[in-house]
Amino acid sequence: MEKKSLEEKIFEFLEIKSVNNKIGQGHTTNEITRYVGSLRSNVSAVLNKLYRKGQLKKIEGRPVRYVISDEIEKTIYMSNDVVSFSTLIGSSGSLKKIIRQAKAAVLYPPKGIHTLLLGPTGVGKTMFASLMHKFASENGVMPLNSPFIEFNCADYSNNPQLLIGQLFGYKKGAYTGADREHHGIVEKADGGVLFLDEIHRLPAEGQELLFYLIDKGEFCSLGDTVKKKVNILLVCATTEQVDTSLLQTFKRRIPMTIYIPSLKERTLEERFLLIRDFFQKESRQVNRRIIVTDEVIKSLLLYPCIGNIGQLKSDIKLTCANAFLDCIGEMQKKFTIELHHLPDYVKQGMLYLKDHSEKIEEIIQNKHWFSFAGKELEFSNEIDISKYKNNFYGQIEKKLEELHSRQYSEEDIRLIMTTEIEGYFNKYIRNFDDYTMEISKIVNANTIKFVDGLLGYAGKELHKVFPVKVFHSLCLHMQASLERMRIGKPIINYKFGEILEKYPEEFKVVHDYCRKLEHEYDVKIPVEEIAFITMFLSIDKIEGEYQKNHPLLVIAMHGRSTASSMAEVVNCLLGIQYVLAYDMNLDKSSKICYEELKQLIKVNNPSSVILLVDMGSLGTFGELISEELGIDLRVIHLVTTVMALEAARKVAVENNIDIICQSLRDTVPMSLSYGTELFKDFKVNSEFVIITLCVTGEGSAVKIKNLIEDNVDVKAEHVEILPMSISDDQELEKRLQKIANDRTIIAIVGTINPHFYGIPFISLSDLIMFNRYDKIRNLVKGAQVITTVSATDMMEIKNQVFDAIKDKLKHIDVDEFKQYFELFIKNLEDVLHIVIDKDTMVGLIFHVTCAIDILLDGKKTRECKNKKNILQEYTVEIDKIKQTLEVIEQAYSLDINIDEICFILQIIKQS
Repeated sequence: MEKKSLEEKIFEFLEIKSVNNKIGQGHTTNEITRYVGSLRSNVSAVLNKLYRKGQLKKIEGRPVRYVISDEIEKTIYMSNDVVSFSTLIGSSGSLKKIIRQAKAAVLYPPKGIHTLLLGPTGVGKTMFASLMHKFASENGVMPLNSPFIEFNCADYSNNPQLLIGQLFGYKKGAYTGADREHHGIVEKADGGVLFLDEIHRLPAEGQELLFYLIDKGEFCSLGDTVKKKVNILLVCATTEQVDTSLLQTFKRRIPMTIYIPSLKERTLEERFLLIRDFFQKESRQVNRRIIVTDEVIKSLLLYPCIGNIGQLKSDIKLTCANAFLDCIGEMQKKFTIELHHLPDYVKQGMLYLKDHSEKIEEIIQNKHWFSFAGKELEFSNEIDISKYKNNFYGQIEKKLEELHSRQYSEEDIRLIMTTEIEGYFNKYIRNFDDYTMEISKIVNANTIKFVDGLLGYAGKELHKVFPVKVFHSLCLHMQASLERMRIGKPIINYKFGEILEKYPEEFKVVHDYCRKLEHEYDVKIPVEEIAFITMFLSIDKIEGEYQKNHPLLVIAMHGRSTASSMAEVVNCLLGIQYVLAYDMNLDKSSKICYEELKQLIKVNNPSSVILLVDMGSLGTFGELISEELGIDLRVIHLVTTVMALEAARKVAVENNIDIICQSLRDTVPMSLSYGTELFKDFKVNSEFVIITLCVTGEGSAVKIKNLIEDNVDVKAEHVEILPMSISDDQELEKRLQKIANDRTIIAIVGTINPHFYGIPFISLSDLIMFNRYDKIRNLVKGAQVITTVSATDMMEIKNQVFDAIKDKLKHIDVDEFKQYFELFIKNLEDVLHIVIDKDTMVGLIFHVTCAIDILLDGKKTRECKNKKNILQEYTVEIDKIKQTLEVIEQAYSLDINIDEICFILQIIKQS
């Protein structure tokens, strides 16, 4: 038997230990020396050699510990204990078949067969390839210390010669810039696995060189004629279609193809296990227990995670960072993650709950929170009732204490509380819209009996049917109320007179019932409390009044039932009835359609309106209706179902249409808003302010202030940072308005965007995780924060716009037109030295496409009234735009007139 080298013994020790120990723990030089039975100096020398070669990693500390490089890498998409296929999440489920394929590929005599891994971004192809290498080492196919070399072909895709040189190496002078000899990764992978990611980026000549390597096991470096022999197992990966991205001759040489499923294709049970593992990993990193509510788990299970496991991991890390701030500076060894800590697009997962309710219930099993600590997972069926219990009284008392501390007069306090009590009540009752807890677990039997009897009696007397949320909320309220009365705490109701006047029938019913049962509970119920109970029985009237102040939401679209279908989906999914629809029949004249839409809005007598339209004249209708009826109205173009769902949700909880529109614009990048100026330039004042906000109070906001001051020299630019709490939205708005009256607010920094117009918001996660203090520096120096859109997002935006208008075009085939439009945009950006943003892109698509269609129809386009001034001021730009349009003119054999070119320049300049 061949004697093992010292290097092999060290690898063997680290491999064996990695199975039983925590990943990333590592081992000291002394521990390794005792195992291999060699001199410490020799072991130390080999360890340093392996470290320099990148085969080992050092874990800094005293003493230094060593760990195999790919051991740490594996944890990216694996659970805490995943070191082999058998413990991989999904190994007995959705991944069972592909694991069998991978094992077969590795074990196939004599040296395994080359493999191609397919699947979208983020599914874990790199990890899967490393596990194939691990499996090969464990089963004697290759040595324990055999290399696993990973190479991404995309890194050098813009330079094919350099890419091939990195793969196969090159001799000195092989090409310009090759000033020394270089050993390629093929040579470094000898005896192990070579993993080539994004293999579709390898040019044809590179694929052909791999033919020879696969067939003969030999290769030549660039500039060299000497053939070198290697023994490697090749594993390639791509996100593309292999039939179009790879040479057929290359594809034939890789007999094993394995498709790794996307997160959407995997089971919800497996997704839950991944979520569990990621939270456990974050718990270890921050050294705190992480408590997660069931709503958060449901959202993470159901939201569309386009980036697959990689995105899921990133989103959980971002969520933990948002929640972690709440406990910075505190001695607590835990923190809680709630729904508001999630990014907005993750919260959208709750919209899909109805479609998966049975499966989610099977996974969640009525648990209300989950606790993650290292490898531990705890859960509880107990619900945190702090947000329900005493909440109504608690808010009132807190406000009273605040007003008294500010030395308000009793008259002023009465005036303020009269207006605010109903707001507190509405917030309190809305907590119970999705309340499913068994009330008997937190409310005593006598109180439940009291409320049950009251609602039964009131139902008969008032001929009403009460929703379940009234029963739940009144039970918790009465338990708190009866306790207050027993210990002699006063009950003050500043709205007593108004309640008596507005709801006399309900008040009488409650009064009569309470007087009958006072002896049974040995307590006298004051009339102030009777008035509070009356509000619960009058919920239908209160919510009706509350809804009157909310904007009217109308979807208006071209077609016989397009808008009606979308409104039906929104109303059904959200369990509401207030989203209205107007279908603009193409057979009707614009005048008739205008009158019908105006009448639909008029009969509902709204205080304000949000009109969601698909395109065209419907947007103009909105402005005309607003002027004619004197109603505050906003129009949002390019409506989608997702946008309509988001708008309906926000209309239910917000009265201010500008805040709603701003929020929609932030969350749905396709929206184009008219009738309101959403982004205003800053006023130039001598004093500037940055506001730091936090949901947990001003203490955490002060920490954010300190973070900014440590990284940005705000004093040099005469900028002051003011920390504030966001716990009270109304009070926050008043305070910001007061500051804005005297000074210029140049930015808001915090955990949650309060959506104030003209004020850029910078997320705390951008500062902590991505070190984006440059945004603040730019603002301090007078520059606005620029929100960039990725190439993928921009392509999606363009596709959605083209899809929205393609049915309205007579002469243009959209799929064909796209290629000419892309060339036009690329040339336009090059000659004008600009980067076109999403809003400008949408405007250009609409204008250019419709103009070409009109010209192809033989009609004249409209005249640009500002043409004379534009031609005088922007002669050079006009000529350059004319040149970029030649590709479209030649394709469709037409001449685009100067008016259209002026319009294009106007669209660009407006951005």
